[in-house]
Amino acid sequence: MNKFIKYCSIGFGLLLLFTVFSREVKRGFLKSTDFDATVKLQNKISARYDQVMDDGAILIDPIVSSIIVLGLTGWTFLNSKGKRKIIAVSIPLAFILLTLIEVYGKNFVPHPGPPFFMIKQPTTIFPQFHVVQPYSYPSGHAARATFLGVIGSGIMYQVTKKVSDRKRFWMLGAITGYVIFIYVSRIYLGHHWLSDIIGGALLGAGFGLFPLALL
Repeated sequence: MNKFIKYCSIGFGLLLLFTVFSREVKRGFLKSTDFDATVKLQNKISARYDQVMDDGAILIDPIVSSIIVLGLTGWTFLNSKGKRKIIAVSIPLAFILLTLIEVYGKNFVPHPGPPFFMIKQPTTIFPQFHVVQPYSYPSGHAARATFLGVIGSGIMYQVTKKVSDRKRFWMLGAITGYVIFIYVSRIYLGHHWLSDIIGGALLGAGFGLFPLALL
């Protein structure tokens, strides 16, 4: 099985799993687990890390992540030859589709976010241009972090072919670590439930694999 078929098959599988998981979330799946996960994280992590958790997600901010997507698109375009330059378009296209599904979910999947008393840093959760959406599923931060992590890892492997496997391992570990940090911070800060994070991760990974299949 070649790379294109393998990655596309896994991508479709993840998006199918996202669809099934979303239906179950709509029915109340993981409701008690969501609450327990948030309580446990907030009890185990010191409040001194609140600001770090909040500020550390700046790279996944909608505007910043869009700029990163454009940067990855530009790099792919400049480093592709001939007709393969069209591959670069797949990155922003997948990102746009991901965003549209996120917005749809937050408006039509009845899954309210954590109550106000569980929110850390409540003064920073709604920045000046933030659009308040009725529901919290799926997590846009988790989706964008996973999407960029998948694409970034693929490009990293391409540009570091002459780098030792050990260094590439640490680079991949750094990317993975940051994505996990985003997951944990969103739950800890009370911005999202665990189920929101799982849904966002499935969505981001599913769409991230399609451009990766073409690179």
